[in-house]
Amino acid sequence: MNRPFILKVLGIFILTMLMSWAVSYVNSLVLERQSRQQAVKDDIARSSAGEQTILGPVLTVPYIEEYVEYEEYTSGVKKLQKPVVRRDASFAYFLPENLELTGGFSNEYKKLGIYKALMYQLGGTVKGNFSLPASFNILPLHKDGKIIFQAAFVGLGISDTRGISGKPEFSWNKQAFKFEQGSGIAPLGNGIHATVGIIAAENAQNIPFEFNLNLHGMENFNFLPIAENNKIALQSSWQHPHFYGSFLPDAATQKITPAGFEAQWAISSLSSSNQTTLKSNLAQGASRWNEKSAAPAAAPSNSNHALEAISVSFVEPINVYSQSDRATKYGLLFIGLSFAGFFIFEILKRLRIHPAQYALVGLGMALFYLLLISLSEHIGFAWSYLAASAACVSLLGYYLSYVLNSKAHGLTFAVMLAALYGALYGILASEDNALLMGSLLVFGLLALTMIVTRKVDWYQIGGVPNN
Repeated sequence: MNRPFILKVLGIFILTMLMSWAVSYVNSLVLERQSRQQAVKDDIARSSAGEQTILGPVLTVPYIEEYVEYEEYTSGVKKLQKPVVRRDASFAYFLPENLELTGGFSNEYKKLGIYKALMYQLGGTVKGNFSLPASFNILPLHKDGKIIFQAAFVGLGISDTRGISGKPEFSWNKQAFKFEQGSGIAPLGNGIHATVGIIAAENAQNIPFEFNLNLHGMENFNFLPIAENNKIALQSSWQHPHFYGSFLPDAATQKITPAGFEAQWAISSLSSSNQTTLKSNLAQGASRWNEKSAAPAAAPSNSNHALEAISVSFVEPINVYSQSDRATKYGLLFIGLSFAGFFIFEILKRLRIHPAQYALVGLGMALFYLLLISLSEHIGFAWSYLAASAACVSLLGYYLSYVLNSKAHGLTFAVMLAALYGALYGILASEDNALLMGSLLVFGLLALTMIVTRKVDWYQIGGVPNN
């Protein structure tokens, strides 16, 4: 076996590994920048508004049961009883019979330095009705007890109230009431509430409600359906939504076009456990009514992680860091293929190419990924990919025209390299077909290599007689 040939092959293999290590270093830089991007998003969320979750509305009816108890006391030798008036405070909760949310989203970026976060603004209307039984189905627990109803309020859970724009008004039975800070109901967590006064309870009744809600948040929007019948209709000009959560939109109504998306949900209490779960949470974590105040106590916590939600995520079509990360994963393949093509040129044209020249070509290809990530932070992924690939193809084409002693050979290699970068961009741009396209690319290149080298006498190159 020809010793220089073996050493040449071994040297190319070692250089390929070293260049792959350089690409992996660039990949660690990509992950570091991606982590920094997430940190900036967290900073923006802390100073603006983060992911939003809406829960409610829930009607709370505080009441007091007034009754008389007799306490024994001793007067001389006699045991007597005196009446003492007791007042026990409690409350009843009611969930909507029907609930409709209709709204549209607008989107914008908030920037902090070179980093940015995708924000949304919801302009929505929530309406429905509460079906209330006579006397709220509340009976005295004590003999001769008397139920005294207090001013009721409607609480709405909003995970980040900083996102509320303006001062929405609450329409209750066609009367307007103002929202105040705090949901007033512990399981709803953060939010707002509107006090609607004492509700006449003699007869069963259906009370309509409605309010507008302008709410901004970051990237993800969640709505928890808690009514007997829930209808949600959302639309936006954003072209890349991701629907997830416990309920997907009705297939017949879901539309995603270049003009944006439209989606509708119809969810009944039979298909969701939210009512059962929320009623259990209300029973366990309800705040105590303060008789001295007309306002409910502040809600201390949110315990609704078990509730089912419809969720919409506003996905960035091209995330420069995720795309760059995916690109670097093809680094070993691309450097290996380039060195293989370089080596085949050397064999077919009977050239002598020094390992240092291999190393310079490999460094040029490795620097492509560094150029890609640094440029994409400023001019977008597509333009940065074009600029980085054009720079590397031009440099390597110019260099190889001298290494291969032919401008035609240098141009040919540059064209092949440009086609390789073009194929990589196609793979990166098509997430759904990336595996298929990558497999076809590798198979096609292997087939091309076998065709080009089909007449090469490898024994002669290796210095072993071909018997």
